[in-house]
Amino acid sequence: MMCAENTPAVKAKWVLETMGIKDVPALHLEDIAHMEKIKVKRCALSSEKDLSGTLIYRGEKKGILINTYINNIGRHNFTFAHELGHYFLKHKPPYISDGESSFRCSNQDMEDVVSHSRIETEANQFAVELLMPEPLFRPLLAGSVFDFTLMNSLANQFYVSKHACGNRILDFIKDPYILICSKGTSITAIKCSSTAKGYGKTIKNIPTESHAYRAIRYQQNQKQFYLSPASIWLGHFNSNIMVYECTRGDYEHDVSMTILKIE
Repeated sequence: MMCAENTPAVKAKWVLETMGIKDVPALHLEDIAHMEKIKVKRCALSSEKDLSGTLIYRGEKKGILINTYINNIGRHNFTFAHELGHYFLKHKPPYISDGESSFRCSNQDMEDVVSHSRIETEANQFAVELLMPEPLFRPLLAGSVFDFTLMNSLANQFYVSKHACGNRILDFIKDPYILICSKGTSITAIKCSSTAKGYGKTIKNIPTESHAYRAIRYQQNQKQFYLSPASIWLGHFNSNIMVYECTRGDYEHDVSMTILKIE
């Protein structure tokens, strides 16, 4: 069990305080790596499309490799912060070969809110806390509603991916919302705000009766929320619950996000 002082949130806060970082943290990732004598390399590895990044140890030398095959600075920054998480949290590298030990982190490791691996989950938690610290991020949500305008604005402001930003918004927003990520019509991740937990049922695919399904099939970005039958999305519901949905995608890469608003 991890000691309280070494939790991802506490360690990320310690890094920011130690470095004296008070503005957007993504602008200082190189400085953090330099402080720890970690060499950083960015390379577009088209032959390893599923690889997001690696943290490598060889003797006293340390290095981070970021796969830039997907041209998205927000993803690159999250990968960078994720690998720093493995380093600062002192995780034991799972891969050892020829005097070199390393982490090889996949796209799925970065995207899962709760990964199959404890150390990947902790590295994600560290990255979130490092890139979008509560004292900077939370005040920007005052009086806001959760929609793609808010998500896009904050993602651009903090130089993070829309997915990571959407998940972080749900950490703080009080109203019941659910964010669903999908590859094609297959659901890859679901995150709920605290007041929406218990509503969502376990579903593997975007319901064919939904507005989201039609938006994905016809590669459309919806500009507003549409009323949807609660029964296709929610496990526990009654006739008084209203569900509104809005979907937008990066259809070039066959990925999309759907926001569900519950009233």
